[in-house]
Amino acid sequence: VELRLFELFKKARAAVDARNYAEALQIYREATQLDSRNARVYSAIGFAQAQQGAYADAVQSYRQAIALDGRNANFYYALAFCLASLNDNDNAAQAYQQAIQLDPKLVPAYEGLAVVYSRQRNFTNALNAYRKIVELDSKNADAYRALGILALQQRRIPDALSALQRAAQLAPKNGEVQMALAYGYMAQGDVPAAMAATNQAILLEPRNAKVNIRAGNILLAQGNIEESLAAYRRATLANPQLVEGHIGVGDVMRTKGDSLGAVVAYRQALQIQPKNPEAHYKLGLALQNRNRTEEAINELKLARQLYLNQNLGQSDEVRKINAVLRQLGQ
Repeated sequence: VELRLFELFKKARAAVDARNYAEALQIYREATQLDSRNARVYSAIGFAQAQQGAYADAVQSYRQAIALDGRNANFYYALAFCLASLNDNDNAAQAYQQAIQLDPKLVPAYEGLAVVYSRQRNFTNALNAYRKIVELDSKNADAYRALGILALQQRRIPDALSALQRAAQLAPKNGEVQMALAYGYMAQGDVPAAMAATNQAILLEPRNAKVNIRAGNILLAQGNIEESLAAYRRATLANPQLVEGHIGVGDVMRTKGDSLGAVVAYRQALQIQPKNPEAHYKLGLALQNRNRTEEAINELKLARQLYLNQNLGQSDEVRKINAVLRQLGQ
């Protein structure tokens, strides 16, 4: 049996390496017929299922692996990753914590836990998780960047800049770190440093859509209209499915007084994400600029409803929409 199992594992491993996950699953299932008490087989099945995006199935497989071997931190980590991929954040956090209990130095588990806590807006625990990563791995640029961003969100600007500067030292060619630094400098009121970091980010990663969107936001806020338009256009070229790029183009067009160009850009955003409340709101404003009042009112009301559906009833966005609707006699 052992020799046959070894041969099946070898064959399945080759299928996984060739990304033929369906074949790998078939072989691993054959292995369970030979040895139904082998935790590694169920873990391998879970891995193949996760690679296919079948996270709910993978969760079941990893739970079977854990039932057979409850001392393996990697099984809990993989289970947590699949639960997090299903947005089951509470159970994901629990599984990450169990992985950490079994292996207190498992850095990826702290990283996953920090992401889940951030999703739950539990920023204190997210901060603690990132601090633990830095303690275990003092050269982890991603953790320093995350610490900096969390500190920025909490308006702790000196702490944010300190963490982001450390991230930039550790990852000097990372455009996203430079953009986070740019936001930190803006929060500090140091516009020249923010612009230098923005330009450096674009130089480092000209084809990174997220870098270009963040750069576009800062450039537009500083009144650098053509440069911001170029950044948003680079973003839409790099990733045509990223809604923020099209919204950015629309914002620049509105700033330039080209309300028709703005309408086109916002409609492109809505083709990708028909229920995006920001795109509906801004399309309403652009239509208002073109004196297409009835269409504008429809878009604004739809945007308001979408924000309300997200439980953002008292948000700034809803207040702004209500103000515009009052102007339009609604």
